Amino acid sequence: MNRVRITLLALFGLLLASPVAAEEPLSYAEQLIRSGEYALAEIALEKQIADHPVAAARLLSDVYLFEGDLDRAQHWLERAREAGLDDAAYYWQKGRIESARANWPAAWAALRSAVALAPRPEYALLWGAVGLAQGDAERARLGFGKAERSGSGASALFLQGLTLLSSSPEQALALLRRAQLELGSESPLKPQAIYWQARALERLGRVKEARSTLRFLLRSYPGYGPARDELNRLGP
Repeated sequence: MNRVRITLLALFGLLLASPVAAEEPLSYAEQLIRSGEYALAEIALEKQIADHPVAAARLLSDVYLFEGDLDRAQHWLERAREAGLDDAAYYWQKGRIESARANWPAAWAALRSAVALAPRPEYALLWGAVGLAQGDAERARLGFGKAERSGSGASALFLQGLTLLSSSPEQALALLRRAQLELGSESPLKPQAIYWQARALERLGRVKEARSTLRFLLRSYPGYGPARDELNRLGP
């Protein structure tokens, strides 16, 4: 599988697996979702539908999204909208569901609406990632640029670097280096930012620097398999 696509799938996993913040009466259900206790969360939320129709239905949509039952996720999203869910939150969730279906045109259209209504960084990040999944660099740059302006600097820089890797490896390298500096040491994107710097250096013909970058990555993250594979491919 293409390494860029693996990276995209990791990003989708992070964005799709983050439940919406719940109001106080539903915080227990949200905790259950975060810990993967989906069956218990479903029971708790169904008991709250009458008192909290919007938030409970919205969280039930998350439950089924995480379980992979996308039809039921869509059903509960529509229930939430009928009960009064605001348009930005509706289109954001719809974009997540369509992303999970790999229905990129529908996901991109929904996320475009979400970003237009509420330019939150996570909305714009997924919007750009969907553009990249479509193979549309212009759409990807549009989303990632919006994400950076909305406060998602490091992640947006990283993804813009990926977008430019084929067409402009020099620009990609600069963006990936900036992303590396801004990403926290615990971020799952940190080793990927270093890895893709090596790939950009290779594209620029700077193979010695690429090898050095990969060795640095393996010293910092010894278990990062793609770096070892790439270093073996480049040779000593």
